Amino acid sequence: MLGAELKKLRLERNMSQVDLSKITGIPQTSISDLEQNKYIPKVTTCLALANALGVELRYLLDSIENVKAS
Repeated sequence: MLGAELKKLRLERNMSQVDLSKITGIPQTSISDLEQNKYIPKVTTCLALANALGVELRYLLDSIENVKAS
């Protein structure tokens, strides 16, 4: 699921939610909500997260598809 994957990637890069927020411009509270799967982000949000975390956009989009399929 997206939230768990996002948190895993962030922690692997030794980033806090605040660090990720500063890099992406996404509010820390929104990053927290995403990690808790409270909502499905827009593609532009996913793109910012993918760029900041150094992964392909498709990687995060696949995680969202897994959430929708559940």
